[in-house]
Amino acid sequence: MDILDIHTHRIPEQPLNAIWNCMPKDESLLHRVDYCSVGIHPWYVTEANLSEQKRWVEEVVLNTPSVVAIGEAGLDKATDVPWELQLNAFEWQIEWADRLGLPLILHVVKAHNEVMEMKKKYRPRNRWIVHGFRGKRQLAEQYLREGISLSFGTRYSEDALRAIPYDKLFFETDESSESIYHIYEQAAKTLQYPYEELLAQGKRNIGKAFFNG
Repeated sequence: MDILDIHTHRIPEQPLNAIWNCMPKDESLLHRVDYCSVGIHPWYVTEANLSEQKRWVEEVVLNTPSVVAIGEAGLDKATDVPWELQLNAFEWQIEWADRLGLPLILHVVKAHNEVMEMKKKYRPRNRWIVHGFRGKRQLAEQYLREGISLSFGTRYSEDALRAIPYDKLFFETDESSESIYHIYEQAAKTLQYPYEELLAQGKRNIGKAFFNG
């Protein structure tokens, strides 16, 4: 397993090394990737489209072997989307991902406590991963205590990164044009950990989290 990047919005130049996040508008590109996640983003939920988005996620997951995760799903207090709509979409995806045994990729903005409470409420067996984590060390440690993993991109607290055990580290490019290799290289410097060993550890972590490896 050579995947290094757990979350990108760009079609990977090296298809086998990233998990591409597919949204409904991108469905025609699914054939171009080897691994993807699909979900209902909290920014794009409306009363008019929620049922259709749920139907789309179900259809793609059940008919697309390349789907290896649900998301990005989550809660965002910085958007104008009504909270109840966000909760409806999020809770549906929590149950769907757990039922399928797929990791849940999380988008969380100013709603960290609420997400942790959801974890306690549903007690899912699948893995949850907060993508693009930029919080402080204390918040990172809270997430770890709740059994929620974190993924780091181009911007993050170095102190928070250092709080994560090596066997629980994940990295991503998200919407950045930055190379995933550069992100690993910068993280290796921050951690004072050999770059090649961090690459190997990243592959192992992804294999275990997404492919039961």
